[in-house]
Amino acid sequence: MLNDRTRLLFPASGTVELPLIFVPRVLRCVAAGPGGHPLTVLIDTGTDPSAIDLGLARRLDLRLGDFGLGSDAASDHVRFTESVLPWLRLGDLTLRDLYVLAVDLSRAPFKVDLVLGYNVLSSLTLTIDYAAGLLRLGHPDLTPPAPGHGGAALTMRFFEHFPALEGAALLCADERCAEPGLREALQLPLVTIDTGSNGALTLSPDLAFQAGVRRGAGPLAGDEGRGFVEGVPVLRAAAAGLRLGPFTLPSIELDTPEHPGGDLGRLGRANLGNAILDRFARVTLDYRRAVCVLEQA
Repeated sequence: MLNDRTRLLFPASGTVELPLIFVPRVLRCVAAGPGGHPLTVLIDTGTDPSAIDLGLARRLDLRLGDFGLGSDAASDHVRFTESVLPWLRLGDLTLRDLYVLAVDLSRAPFKVDLVLGYNVLSSLTLTIDYAAGLLRLGHPDLTPPAPGHGGAALTMRFFEHFPALEGAALLCADERCAEPGLREALQLPLVTIDTGSNGALTLSPDLAFQAGVRRGAGPLAGDEGRGFVEGVPVLRAAAAGLRLGPFTLPSIELDTPEHPGGDLGRLGRANLGNAILDRFARVTLDYRRAVCVLEQA
């Protein structure tokens, strides 16, 4: 962890449940904190460390350090400084002395006051109950339930501090194949799990090129992708499917930034967003045991 002052104070049950705000397909919830107003919090497994909106930090008169430049998913020019939020309450879970980077979040594509990243999430077990519209935050000493019928527990790896899965493969259609008519087209490196993304599968430009996502190579759509501070042009295309552990997920959307830059513009990056994760009823990320549990819808 980047800062060992942050303390998580769980209720006696060891678990809190929070209503999930899932529009626009990212994980948000409401929390209480300094200032007396509800705070909109993004639960983002693709962020390290946590972050607070710079304007909010100034309104709360938080102590700020010197400014530097960092990166988000789309940009290498994110201006930030360090700070500490005295407290934050997520239901009955209290965070004390939360280490954060203060970043201008006003240009984010959705309302967000705080982003909880690895320095918090690595100290708990996160369950996203897409079917019930709930977030569950559990004490790391509590073992999460085993997967039910049709579910699976996959070994979780880490790309830097981001949870990830290995062995995923893009699939393409092949009339010679037996049902479901899909065959492996491209073996992917570690695929990061990104609950802050509303996309499906984002590939860095080098992997996208191997997958045929490039101008002049078939049906494509131009669009804009966004990090916290700026947008970048992206290409979108379709793939016949994705193999993820024992699961075969048909008909997925691919996107790739058109220019290098930001975390997802780095070589060899593959990133799963909520447009794939929400095909499951529940997804549990157990950081301490390095296990990802996927429950079928």
